[in-house]
Amino acid sequence: MPTAASWTSLALAFSLSLGARAQTFTWPSARNFASPGWPFGPPHRRVMLTGVLTRADFETLGIELPDQQIIRFRVDEKTQYKPNGTPEKLTTFRVSDVVSVDAEVDSKGYLLARSVRFARRASADEQAEIFHSPELMQKWSDNVLAPNADEHSGDDRRLSAVAKPNAIMDRQDPPKLERAEYRRESQIDALGENSGDSALISFIRRRVNEAFENLPSLRAREVTSLFHSTSKPVKWIPDTVVSAEIAYEEERESYSDIQIDGKHPASAPLTGSSDYMRSLDKAWSTGDFETLSHCIFSDLEDSDFHPVGTEPSEAGEVRLYEFTGGRNSSCLGVKFKSQIAYPAYKGMMKVRPKTREVLHVELGAIDIPAAFPLDRAERSIDFGMVQIGDNQYLLPTTGYWFGCFRNTYSCFLNRIDFRDYRRFEADSTVKFSN
Repeated sequence: MPTAASWTSLALAFSLSLGARAQTFTWPSARNFASPGWPFGPPHRRVMLTGVLTRADFETLGIELPDQQIIRFRVDEKTQYKPNGTPEKLTTFRVSDVVSVDAEVDSKGYLLARSVRFARRASADEQAEIFHSPELMQKWSDNVLAPNADEHSGDDRRLSAVAKPNAIMDRQDPPKLERAEYRRESQIDALGENSGDSALISFIRRRVNEAFENLPSLRAREVTSLFHSTSKPVKWIPDTVVSAEIAYEEERESYSDIQIDGKHPASAPLTGSSDYMRSLDKAWSTGDFETLSHCIFSDLEDSDFHPVGTEPSEAGEVRLYEFTGGRNSSCLGVKFKSQIAYPAYKGMMKVRPKTREVLHVELGAIDIPAAFPLDRAERSIDFGMVQIGDNQYLLPTTGYWFGCFRNTYSCFLNRIDFRDYRRFEADSTVKFSN
């Protein structure tokens, strides 16, 4: 995936109404230019500009103007700061504050900030738009500006809000899946379909735990399609496709026949572990056969699941439950190169009361550490009944990993498809339920 620093040549979709307090800057006339390289006029000319704060260190400060230009000012020990309150320090300002900068043209034609004055807080829409600025993606300095407390108001960088791309074509022809009617009448016990939420959650918990304990040794083909986007709204650009044979035995996953764009990497082992797959730095989803449902039931009590509504489906009504998990859970570990975080999370689970099956689980990280490169990380898994031999098992069918770099629209999406399920010791016909 391209680095955030390389995603700089994108068109801005940023518009800003500065209101009555904004001042319009008029370009100096030609007679005032010392040369064509002096756009702000000759040395010692004073310039007043108003825009949205994007980045600052203790040597340089950047703002974005209403016409989408980025202006960088030098700052020194004489620069005065007038934030919204005290103390009067650069670090008191926040990303997306609207400020007026009184600057002076120096001897080389650059702008030296003499004072930086707070004008107003940006609106929710402006805060969301500033994420799109390429200036926030640059690594020219460490940003000492505090993040805005409301920085995610109006933030549409959410897995539920973006379009889901089709899988990138795998070099191997996908198997033909034979779909069959799903029959579980013999497994429906005396618990009625219209039972209360507490009883239903308790029953589903038992079923999920039993299914995990009884999961056989199996094989499947895992195909991961990688995408990135730098635009607002999100537009997914295909990067690559990685495929592997995944084997699950004795509660462990192993990977073989590892291919990237249809070719075997020279460094790939004959059989790799989950750690090897994560070492590829492609935001891997591993541990899927433990399943997110089993993980969250291990973390949460029945009372932590709150009903929020229903939605129709061809196979009957689906109930929706929301839940919140604390920090240090393994259900949503977020890794970027050498950095790993285990943030708290919010999630939603979809279940079918008629069969007591979990159909979908999604998790979104909250309170990601401020120093972590990503500020958006979400994971989801869709489950389906898979026929393996004479038995049916609830297994992952499609999953997504979604994330964005802090305060930017530099986002990635990994789509994970599981195909050709079969027992570890023998091939079987694959049948997905409707």
